[in-house]
Order: sequence, then structure tokens, then C-alpha cells
Amino acid sequence: MKFIPYESRFKETKNKNIIILFLFCLTYLSIFQLCLRDCLVSNFNSKEDFIHELYHPVTSKNGFINSEGNKIFWFIQITDTQFIWLDQNRIDTFSKFLNETKKIIKPLFIIHTGDIVDANNGIYQNFEEWQNYNKTLSENNINSSIYVDLVGNHDGSEDPNYSYFINYSITGSEYKATQISFNHSFSFGNYAFIGINTAKDSYDNIFEFGFSGFLNTEELDWYENELKRYKDYDNIFVFGHHPPFFLPYYRIISNLSSTGKSFYDLNKENNVNYYFCGHIHSNYIQKIDGLNTIITDNFDDNNGTYRIVVIDNNQLSTSIENIGKWPQGLIINPPSHNFYDSQFNIDLEKIHVLAWDPKGIVSIEWSVYFESGILFKDWTSLQRNHENGLLWEGDFCKDLSYENNYIVKAKIEGNSGQVIREIIFNVPMSINYELIHIILTVFVIGIIAIPIIIILLYPKKILKKKNKLQR
Repeated sequence: MKFIPYESRFKETKNKNIIILFLFCLTYLSIFQLCLRDCLVSNFNSKEDFIHELYHPVTSKNGFINSEGNKIFWFIQITDTQFIWLDQNRIDTFSKFLNETKKIIKPLFIIHTGDIVDANNGIYQNFEEWQNYNKTLSENNINSSIYVDLVGNHDGSEDPNYSYFINYSITGSEYKATQISFNHSFSFGNYAFIGINTAKDSYDNIFEFGFSGFLNTEELDWYENELKRYKDYDNIFVFGHHPPFFLPYYRIISNLSSTGKSFYDLNKENNVNYYFCGHIHSNYIQKIDGLNTIITDNFDDNNGTYRIVVIDNNQLSTSIENIGKWPQGLIINPPSHNFYDSQFNIDLEKIHVLAWDPKGIVSIEWSVYFESGILFKDWTSLQRNHENGLLWEGDFCKDLSYENNYIVKAKIEGNSGQVIREIIFNVPMSINYELIHIILTVFVIGIIAIPIIIILLYPKKILKKKNKLQR
């Protein structure tokens, strides 16, 4: 066995250690740079404030606020207008909604989630209903730039080819389709909206017609492709007529797509968080398997019912409003415990309220109560955002206890009257996931680096110990 002098071995080891140290430093700096880049780039988007792609129908430039760091947009959902079209007073109410309400709320878009007409209680299609619907839209200058409508079970009853819907609805006449998707891109994010057809071409019995939605393989294949198209978007909002599941009988019966996935599988796989529908003629919110289902009442209830939906920094808020009743508004930050989405950060230092009144908003105040009803924070004034008069904001409570429920109220004073809106807010634990990512990365690198550093600092001792063991 050839003996290598200690000094030669030490010199060889030292050279190797220098190379290892250089590689280690290079790797560490590269990883740290990537972590830092993620922190900085995650909130940056070089796109213009509003980008509309040719594939998508809605081109409204209303319904969003991005001034002073705000990341807000809103739209309106209506549904089940089936009892309107043979009653002139109700038609006039719908016209008022399309004219007055739309002009005051200025939504990004309006979506109708089906049962446009009654079709004689689903027995056969009535041409007069479709004619009055189409005429009312036309008279109020409503088109695909602001309005989307979907199929309900009454709209396709005894009309398996959906010929009335194709000829007299906005979506049908414009795109010759019963399913549709569109998106909006802002400087603060990209958002997709998908409308599906949950009606059935023909029904086997009354029970099936009244309670069940259906999605066949062809419809699911289209849905799956659209979800893939939008997989990198900040959020996907899905619309249909039927609730996926609502006791005791309401449900969507789903076939499998060509890849073997049901409607429910696709929602889970693609992180679909929100689904909007109607059909049961009631306002209801439920969450099952991570899917928030937001159900809206029939339009003619309370002389005209619609839902305002607002997204503020990727957190959803919603309110039910009635036509002609002002002021209207809702608390949009902090978010209600119904919709808090932990994957997105919220600003616990600010409170935001959106409010509308055709005669003008005078003032908005806010207060906080314990869940028991005991006052925690007395009424405090909000300030109007002067770049957008619809938004009112102020500093929020900084001394709320984590994981406790509080009732947050907003008193909206308009020249048309006063309304108080409230939400239940559960204070989430504040976690900086990006910082945790960096800390864990540095920790792992440190564990790997410790033995390397020991070798570099104490090579003689290690080699002497090794020689003793060999002897």
C-alpha cells in the first residue's frame, strides 16, 4: 500500500474544500435570489389596467377599482326571471333594472343564471315570453358587451335543440352556444368566468325536471378544457342554473368526462372556489368540499331581486339588493367568515365599503361588536376615496383577538335613506408564507452546510482522528 504524506493529503483536502465552499456559496446565493424574486414578483403585473381578449364576450370598462393599490371589481347576478314576461308591470321592473340599476351600480358585467322563461310551467315553450325577453333587452340597449345569459331547465323544456334560447337570448344569438367562458385581466390579476349548461335535453319525469341538473360527457369535456385554459388565473368563477347539492333533493347528476372525471372531480382538481346558481327560488350560501355555492332568489321576489358580488384583494363579498331601494352597499374588507380564503392575504389594517345611491352617499360609519352583541368599537367615520366615489375606507381595529368572531357593521347614509349592513368576521392568524419559505430554505441549507464548514475549519483534527482510527 502506497503511503501518502500527511502534508500532501492536507493540501489535497484543502483544495477540495475550497471548491466545495465555492459551489456551496453559489448554490446558496442562487436559491436566495429565487426566493427573493418570488417575494417581489408575486404582486407585480406589467399588463395594462384592463385587457380584453377577442375570445371573450364582455368588454365593459366599468366595475373595477385599482387606484392607490386597491384590487377591486364587482358584477351582478340575476336568475329565474320566468314569471315576468306575461306581466307588463314586471317587465317594467326588469327594464328599470337594466336601465337605472345598471347605470348606478356600473358592474363589470351582469349574468343571468337561467330559467329565463317559464315555458308554461315547463310543459311547452311560449313564443311570447321569449319575444318579450328579447324585446326588453333590445329596448334597453343590452348586448354581449355587458350581459351573459345561461340555460335553465324551463328554457330547454320540450326544446331539445334549445332553438328558442339560441334565437332569443344574448349568449345563444351571439355565439350559438349554451355554454360560455370569458375572462378579465387587470393590473392586479387575471380572473376567469365559466357558464355551464346544467339543463337536460329531455326529462324522464316531473321529479327529474324539478330537482336535478345534468352534465353529460360532451359538456364536461368542454368544461375541463376551459379549466385547463385558465389554470394559471388568480381565480375561476363558475355559473350554472342548478345547485350542485342542496337537501333534500336538489343536485347535479354528473357523467364522466373523456378523462374519467366528474363535475365534482374537476372542481377539486382545478381549485374552483365559487359556483353561482339559482333554481330553488331562495337566497342561500353553503360550502361543501371546498366549493362555495351561492344561490340567488328568483328575480321577481320582493319586486326585483339581484345579487351584487365584489372581489377585494381576491376575497369575495356579496349582498342581496332590491330594485329601487337605495342606498345599497356592502362591507368588502374585512371579508365575511363565509368566504374568507386563506390562500390569499387580507389587509387587517383597513376597512372598505362600496356604496351606491342615485342621489349621492352622504356618510358611512362603521362599528364592531362581540358576537354576544356587546359593543367593542363605537361608530367611526369612513372617508370617501376621491379617485372613485363608490369606495369608502378607513383604518380598522388592530386589537381584535385571533380566531374570535366579531360583528362588523356599516351604517350607510344616503340622500335616499339609510341602511345598515353587517358581516361576521373571524380574525385569521396572520402568516407570512413567503417569509416562512425563505426561513425554511435557509434552515435546510444551514443543515447541509454545517458539516462542510466543520471540515473547512478543522481539517487537521478530522484527518488526525481518521488516521488514528485507521491505525
